[in-house]
Parts: sequence; structure tokens; C-alpha cells
Amino acid sequence: MTPSPTHRSPIAVRPVESRRDVTPFWRAGLAAQGGDPAFSPPLLHELNLTITPGNTPFARDNDGRAWTAFRDGQPVGRIYAVKDHAHLAIHKDGAGHFGFLEAIDDDAVWDALFATAAAFLRERGLTRMTGPFSASINHECGLLVEGHDTPSTTHTNYAPRYYARQLERLGFVGIKDLIGYEGPVAGSPLPGRVKRARARWAGSKDLVIRSAVGREAVATLNAIYNDGWSGNWGAVPVSDAEASFLAELAQPLLPRDWTTIVTWKDEPIGVLAMAPDVNEAIHGLGGKLFPFGWARMLWRLKVAGTKRVRVPVIGVRRAWRGTRVGAMAAASLLADAVEKAQAAKVERMEVSWMLEENRSVINLVASLPATHTKTWRLYGKEL
Repeated sequence: MTPSPTHRSPIAVRPVESRRDVTPFWRAGLAAQGGDPAFSPPLLHELNLTITPGNTPFARDNDGRAWTAFRDGQPVGRIYAVKDHAHLAIHKDGAGHFGFLEAIDDDAVWDALFATAAAFLRERGLTRMTGPFSASINHECGLLVEGHDTPSTTHTNYAPRYYARQLERLGFVGIKDLIGYEGPVAGSPLPGRVKRARARWAGSKDLVIRSAVGREAVATLNAIYNDGWSGNWGAVPVSDAEASFLAELAQPLLPRDWTTIVTWKDEPIGVLAMAPDVNEAIHGLGGKLFPFGWARMLWRLKVAGTKRVRVPVIGVRRAWRGTRVGAMAAASLLADAVEKAQAAKVERMEVSWMLEENRSVINLVASLPATHTKTWRLYGKEL
């Protein structure tokens, strides 16, 4: 949709250069989606941490920049572009990434944002643009193209249907779909089924699940993640510094025993992370934690609890894929998570994102039972 000629004020695209520029960047999302009941605005506090230039290990290691689009002094869109050095070293595809995308349904706004981001990437010798990655494949990624009838869960993208149309108008094509499954927690047969299977398995006593707590656990989690995901489409390892930063960011929000490691004969071989639905906990706060939002959010997370949880990470090291031990490890991790969710009186669990080709994990998640409820699409085009 393009506004009538009488409303075509010029679009000004300005870079985010300091913390004070983050608030208009954040407000651009409200301008685009603030009236949609399924949209949960990101926390301004979290955007300050991740978008302020040079503020995170990822930002310091890579060449990225964010911009806000203004019309008549009001924010109407935003975008981020980055030359991800680790991605390029591994995949050698000449692709720069875009992300943190929000914009009103106005061709001029989208044209201005993507022209700015594309010029930034071309200046750095890149020949393709792919995304959205906010800020990398190890963070929030993909554009919601199926599943608009329910709110997004914590750290997943929600986007109006016109976002995909605007990207396609600009020449982007879908290059990979990420999927989410969701199902009820109460009455799930999975824990009982796994217990019975382990009772018949001679190796059961050597497979142990423990909570991941402390700095040493972060390093172990990151090592398993980087190894287990290394063969996946678009995979890029998480640096130790970035893993520590992400752990510190998540620590106040996560129950202590909801991130788990599974060991086989004392060797850590698998990991699962489960998070309460922070979007549900911040509903009605308008994305602001201060002065009283922080206390309300923590009360909802720690005392009242959320009705939904999300499992963003479940997997085993590559050496154990396709083995009896690996299959039992993954099933045991998910069964343990279901039991903890049941104890917390959680109603529904979402597992996302999963690659469509990862049938072993999808089949396991489907046994909750759960069904395919959301699809997020990654797009690309030549520059």
C-alpha cells in the first residue's frame, strides 16, 4: 500500500549512532505494528543493549549498522545491515544480512530502508543480501509467513502479512523456511513413553540429565551447540564472549533448572533450553521496563508463571546423531522439559526454530503431541 500523493512527505533515513537514537528505532516498530493484538513490542532495554553500536561481542566482531526512517519527524521504519565475518569465512557466499526490520505499509519507506542497507553492504564488497537476521542466525531470525492467528512467543518474529509482500516487491525470494511446532503440555504421553523405553534399555543408567548452572556450564552448552548445529544450513559458531553475554542477558528470566545438559558416561553430548514466554509476561507494558515494568515482568515470570513456554534449543553432538544413544538423549531431554513445564502448570509448549529437513527432531516434537503452527521465512536477493 502506498499513501496518496498528498501525503508523500520525504523519507529521511538516519543511522543509529548512540543510545539516544535507539528509542526512535524502537518506536518504528510501534508505528508499524502497535495496533496488532498479536504483536509484542521488544523490550526497549534489550534493544539498547543489542543495537547501540559496539555494545555487544557480536557488534564488536562484525561490521553492522542500524537506521531509522522518519517522515515528518516521526519514525516509520527501521532496518539493520551487517557484514558477518564468521558467516562469510564459513559459507563464502558474498552475503550481507539485514534484520530488525519494521516498517509501515508504504513503498517509499521500504524503498528507502533497503536502498540504504544495500548501499552499506555493497560498499563492503558484498554481492547478496539475505535475512532477516536480528542480528545473526544465532539470534532472532526469519519473517513470519504462517501462523498470524496467535501471538509470537519469546524472541520470535511477528510480522504483518504485508511484510512478505513488500520484500517480494523489492525482488527478494524465499531461500529457507524455519518452522515451529506447538502443543498442549498437560497429559502429554511423552514422559511416560520415554521412561518405559529407558527401563528396557541397558544403557539407561549411563545417560544422565543435569541442570546447566554456572560459568563452566555456559562453556559446555556453547561447545555442544556449536558442534551439534555445525552441519545445519547457514550455521555459524557462537563465540565464547557472545555466549557469556547471551547467558547474562537471559539469566534473570530463566528458571534455574530449565536449561539442561545430557551426559553419556560422563561426556556431555546434548543440550536443551526452555524459556517462559517473556512476550506473555511483558504484555501491557508497552516494551518498557522502567520504572515499574521490571518488577511486574519478574512477578509474572517467577511467581504467576506463563501459560506458554518456548524451547529454542534441543540437540545432540554430531557424533551421536543417528545413534540409539543420541535418540534416547534427545527424547530424555524433551521429556524432562515437559515434566518441568507440567510442574509449573504451563499449558502449551512451542519448539522453534527447526529446519524442515531435521525430521528426527520434528518427529520427536510431534510426539508431544504437537503440530506445525508457525513458519518463518528467510529471503535473499542479488545486490
